[in-house]
Amino acid sequence: MRALTLLALAALTPLADPDWLEPSVENEVEHAIEKARRATAAPPPTKEAREFVANATNGLDKTAIALRFVSTQKADGRWFDGTNDVTRAVLAVLEAL
Repeated sequence: MRALTLLALAALTPLADPDWLEPSVENEVEHAIEKARRATAAPPPTKEAREFVANATNGLDKTAIALRFVSTQKADGRWFDGTNDVTRAVLAVLEAL
């Protein structure tokens, strides 16, 4: 009976909303934002940087976007696409999350 109750409870538990950041992910995003703000002056977003961000986030939910950018941040707090500094474009996306 106990197993049946747990099974019923699991079936009634709603799935996580991918457009809502879990507290642990939100904490990592906030840390990445602060680290990027302390980084050396990044150039304004170029057309290429905006295109990179658009392509990197195309079709992804907020959690996937957050994880993609948090995991690719460099030690100095910036993001690069090849040799292009895309920090400000990525920062704008993270701040919007």
